[in-house]
Amino acid sequence: MRKPDFATSSLGLLAAAVVVLQATAIFAGPTLPYYPASGIGQAVPVATATVMQAPQAGAAMTAAKARYAAALPRVRLFTGAGDVPLPGTVTSVRRSHEARQLFELAGYDLAAVRAGESDVPRLFLAQVPNDLRKLREVEERKSIFIKTVLPLILRVNEEIAEDRSRLLALDTRLKAGAVPGPAERRWLNSLAAAYGLEAAQPGGLPDLAALLLRVDEIPVALALAQSIEESGWGTSRFAREGNALYGQYAWSESAGLKPAGSGPDTAHVVRSFDRVIDAAAAYSLNLNTHPAYHDFRAARASLRAAGKPLDAEALASHLLRYSERGQDYVRTLRIIIRTNRLDELQQASLASGMVVAMTDEAPNRRDES
Repeated sequence: MRKPDFATSSLGLLAAAVVVLQATAIFAGPTLPYYPASGIGQAVPVATATVMQAPQAGAAMTAAKARYAAALPRVRLFTGAGDVPLPGTVTSVRRSHEARQLFELAGYDLAAVRAGESDVPRLFLAQVPNDLRKLREVEERKSIFIKTVLPLILRVNEEIAEDRSRLLALDTRLKAGAVPGPAERRWLNSLAAAYGLEAAQPGGLPDLAALLLRVDEIPVALALAQSIEESGWGTSRFAREGNALYGQYAWSESAGLKPAGSGPDTAHVVRSFDRVIDAAAAYSLNLNTHPAYHDFRAARASLRAAGKPLDAEALASHLLRYSERGQDYVRTLRIIIRTNRLDELQQASLASGMVVAMTDEAPNRRDES
């Protein structure tokens, strides 16, 4: 009889852990770099599992979810290096069948999510399974990819929404004549610096209107469509070797992977990341700060002002400069959104339940297949 490998054994242990987690509402924080809930840029000690009561159905669900999200360790979106590993975690899945088993254990059903009958489990995988390109069933490949990436996009948006809510509340108070305290000033200036804005005068405050234009979510359908297009459903070399889902460039050779066939004069590399969630966070920050996407941010703000939902297809039209293909790129994104019914995932939200954050043994991995 073949001896079970470590990944299979780990998933077996995880199966038992999932049952316990679901029964007792024990939550382990993500094994990723993160900010503490109290602020940005501070050190955070290794956390331990926290016992929390799962929110009950009814009118209090939204408020309970917000409190739960705020209590989680923050994913470090903007600065810092290294991990904060938590005790009791297991190795990240590397193969499609392992991911499929994990999703089944957690009751992760995309059809139910699309129908609004189920939330998305807080499963934060460190990497996309590296054998997706070998799957013969196209729909299975698509399902595994979306199930892997969707929770990460939602978690990044969740944190942005938390900052935006706090920023809006502060803006209202300041307009009413309140004076920000030292802690509020530090938080505001740290947030502004992270989003590429500074106070007009030393010791002053950043422009809150300009900051609110940047601190906002990326439509889920758009973030999914771009990850699909840029990574070939997670099958590209950049996705497999560098957790790069969005084709972002860097100009230091050590920061990423050189495109195939590039010559010595090629100035850029495709930026690599230790975790897939880091790629999602960097993509979000890119759209929220780069001058090339000012029109995207302005159009998003107009939708907010009109009380309308964020329309992924409409906002995609403002990403002409994301690719050299220009309008053809925008048309491709819209086709991906429609063909894969990604708009049905726009209102998806993370479940107020267990957190399983899968950490990778070797952050700078290479393809094993």
